[in-house]
Amino acid sequence: MEKQTLIFLGPQGSGKGTQIQLLKEYLQKNDSTRAVFEFGMGQGLRELATSPSFAGKKTDSILKNGGLIPYAISCSVFTQFLMNNYSGEEHLIIDGFPRTADQVPALDSALEFFEAKPITVVCINISDEEAVTRLLKRGRSDDTEEAIRKRLAWSRKDTMPNIAWFKTAPNYRVLEIDGARSVEEIQKDIITQLGL
Repeated sequence: MEKQTLIFLGPQGSGKGTQIQLLKEYLQKNDSTRAVFEFGMGQGLRELATSPSFAGKKTDSILKNGGLIPYAISCSVFTQFLMNNYSGEEHLIIDGFPRTADQVPALDSALEFFEAKPITVVCINISDEEAVTRLLKRGRSDDTEEAIRKRLAWSRKDTMPNIAWFKTAPNYRVLEIDGARSVEEIQKDIITQLGL
């Protein structure tokens, strides 16, 4: 199987985490010669937010208020993950990064440096109302309806326009996935469109 570099984008609540987990299991089962690494921006930032450092405390405050972490911090979290883990041979799955247009060049240059191209962007689409319903059921401390709607608003404004850039860039292809279906239907669609 060819090395896969996959970027999963879509609003919070779209089921990215579930689909990534299922795809990781599929890749591990069907390609035992390569490890599968997953980078989740949300997880990376939540880990940073537990640090007693100034950066950790400030990140924690921003996350609890549904704000957007500055470009320099999120790019650093991503780059540190690659430097500490990735050799260029593994399947790489990226969850929720880049979040804004100014992060796209950092992602692009990092993936170029680590020889992680070609890249497939998997965009899972759901409505805001569906996202709010799903996220409130999670019961996480940062999942108040107000904070969720704030995150969805900046996601629509800042993250989703990146899809247009990926559609025109060499070395990227974009898959549009309807996220308002069953977990099984979505997974089957992703695997089919990836040609796996």
